[in-house]
Amino acid sequence: MLRKLSAGLLAAVISVFGLFTGFNQTYAYQYQYDRKSPVKTGCHKTGWAPKTKKISYGSITGTLYLMFSSKCKTAWAYVKLNKPLPKGYEILAFVTRNTDKHIGTCTRGNGSIIPGQTSCYSAMVYDLSPHTSYAQVYIKKPDNPHPLSKIRTGSY
Repeated sequence: MLRKLSAGLLAAVISVFGLFTGFNQTYAYQYQYDRKSPVKTGCHKTGWAPKTKKISYGSITGTLYLMFSSKCKTAWAYVKLNKPLPKGYEILAFVTRNTDKHIGTCTRGNGSIIPGQTSCYSAMVYDLSPHTSYAQVYIKKPDNPHPLSKIRTGSY
C-alpha cells in the first residue's frame, strides 16, 4: 500500500511540475543569433547556399543567395553583383523567416549596396526545422521608397 501511495505521489509531483515547465517554450525570436552578423559570429564559415536567384535589372546583374549555416542553424541573404552598382541606385537585401515574418536586413549586416559596391549580407534569422526562410532583394532609387524590382529566392 505504501508503495502505491509513493508511486502515486511521485506521479502527481511530476505532473504538476510538467504543467509549469511544459509551457516554457523557446521561441525562435529568442534565439541567440537572430539579428546578428554571420561574419562577426563566425556562422559564415559553415555557410552554404541552398537557394539562389539571378538578379537582372537593366545593367545591374548578379546573384541573390539564401545562405544557411549548418553550425548555427541560421539563414541570411547574400547579394553578389557582377560589377559595381551604378550611380543612382541602391540595393537592399533581407532574409525573412516564414513562420513569424522575422526579418534580418543588410543594414544589420554590412549595409545596403550603394554605388561602387558589389555585395552585401544581411543579419541572420534562426532557421532550423520547422522554420524556413527566404531571401529577397530590392533594387531602388535612393530617393524613392518603392522598389523598381523585387527578386526572391525559394524557401529553405
